[in-house]
Amino acid sequence: MAADPEHGGDSGVSQPVARPGGRYRALILFWAVIICVLTGGAVMLQALGPIKPPVDMAAVLAASRPAPGVKIAGIAAPEPGLQENAPDFPGRFLPVVGQGSHTPATAYAAPFDASDKHPRVALVIAGAGLDQAQTLHLLNDLPGAVDVAFSPYMPEDAAEAILARARATGHECLQSIPMEPSGFPLSEEGVHALLTGADAEQNRQNLEWALTRAPGCVGATGASDGLMGERFAQTGLGFAAVLAETGKRGLLYLDSRTGAPALAQAPAGTYVADVVIDAPPGDDTPPGADLIDARLRILEKQAAEHGSAIGLAGPPRPVLLERVAIWAHGLAARGITLAPLSAIPAPPVRPADEP
Repeated sequence: MAADPEHGGDSGVSQPVARPGGRYRALILFWAVIICVLTGGAVMLQALGPIKPPVDMAAVLAASRPAPGVKIAGIAAPEPGLQENAPDFPGRFLPVVGQGSHTPATAYAAPFDASDKHPRVALVIAGAGLDQAQTLHLLNDLPGAVDVAFSPYMPEDAAEAILARARATGHECLQSIPMEPSGFPLSEEGVHALLTGADAEQNRQNLEWALTRAPGCVGATGASDGLMGERFAQTGLGFAAVLAETGKRGLLYLDSRTGAPALAQAPAGTYVADVVIDAPPGDDTPPGADLIDARLRILEKQAAEHGSAIGLAGPPRPVLLERVAIWAHGLAARGITLAPLSAIPAPPVRPADEP
């Protein structure tokens, strides 16, 4: 007969054994997870730094306007004689050559001492205007000789203030023209990009749209928002039409393809980048300080060897701006002059029959 479990006998069924402290194990594990999450969050917030307040663009615009009677070494505001109405974009203007062959490339050029005989190095940072805080960091903290290429997708409510600040701080401006990049369609430049598969009229309209976005620029470039527009720039007739249009309108043009051969019959004022400072190192890893420093040294070396060199970077990010600021600070001591793009001698135009 089975023993009565009530009297300590064996019922034939195993009974759970209560272990000291077992009832607290789940509770301890729960609080351990909570503490880990809170600690990790605190570390992340510490790394990110304090939350930045929104940029007050009205204050930026006010700070960019000199007080009455005060003269600053900035760049001229857009001149009515150097622009015309854009028929397809009412209320906007396209750059044009003015009377006496007065061009935007000369009117909006940054001041530069032409008697300086040291080797010259130019740096253009593209993709500005989208991240307003980093764009203002670029404009306020980097030397005025650094050129800035603005994204055509820069928010309209911030554009006036940002462009005014660029002029006030002496930075030459270029207009980025969105073009089909090599990674298209996985990488794309937005609804107004110039595409190899689009017809000439659509590309013409998108080109004119881009050229109306940032009045007062010395030139244009295919570098935009971290992409280079390489695939469209290889199309021959399509890219030649871009160069013809920018040249006709008195603009400089910077080809973002390093080492690209000068095009036959390219307009005067067509440049080619020598070094892309912050191109990814072959994978998805963003370039770090060491890689940026190494490429800046290459750029400087090319300037010393050839008399001038042009670097291209962007969009503006903290590590890029920090390394450029440190590099630029020591250039003069190394016998190199940081110069705006307009002060770099343009490559000679090849005759049409030259191979």
